[in-house]
Amino acid sequence: MTVADNGAEGVTVQLALRWLDSMDLGAAESLAASVRERARAMHRPRDRQRFLAGRLAARALVAGLLHVPEDAVSAVSHCRNCVHGNNGSHGEPHYFVDGVPVPVRVSFSRSGAWLAAAAAPVQVGVDLEDASAEVFSGSGLEDVMATVREKAAIAALPATDRPRLRAQLWVRKEALLKASGSGLRVDPRSVDTMRTAGGGPALRAYDVGPERMGLPADFVLSYAVGAPHHRTVVLPAVLPAVLPAGRSNL
Repeated sequence: MTVADNGAEGVTVQLALRWLDSMDLGAAESLAASVRERARAMHRPRDRQRFLAGRLAARALVAGLLHVPEDAVSAVSHCRNCVHGNNGSHGEPHYFVDGVPVPVRVSFSRSGAWLAAAAAPVQVGVDLEDASAEVFSGSGLEDVMATVREKAAIAALPATDRPRLRAQLWVRKEALLKASGSGLRVDPRSVDTMRTAGGGPALRAYDVGPERMGLPADFVLSYAVGAPHHRTVVLPAVLPAVLPAGRSNL
């Protein structure tokens, strides 16, 4: 476990990481019917498996954070102003222990087989991406997500370094918008991550290096929290014994 002090006591942000491809899906039937129905609608078996594994891992993480039995934890997701039907299968997760709301807010992000989580007693959001993904290789993404200031910062870098900054800016924006509860209903171009604050007077995004989380070097992660002074705790990662070919932990 690693700890970072961002200047104040009282608020702690807990970060955790899980590898999903080795998870036992035997308990998937205990997930909400709307979650299982959403999984069945996915065409690729691997997508279904990782989606269900992500929900099980999220529940296990919440149980571990609260030191309660896993079967006491339930979840309902809520999507504000949802146009697809707010059936509890997607949106901001709300967790309960024996029917009582938990005293923390929790955010999750999945990229491939990796699940990142952030928990805090205040607004919190987390996002995780693989910077080597095709979407970050060209400048097209900048037109839909970057401010003028951010585009200038990307252009100032050597071409080989630009994909990583595009990915880092994206995860900062996602984390901020998740923490605010707005999600991508807000235009990402309206969120300037090159400033010291974004998404609200106290809501800020913070980058966490892959080496601190136990992620492969290509990955980027940011969390956002509604407390400019806080402590960050990175919980021990649950990782595979061997990573896929071409990947390595730092």
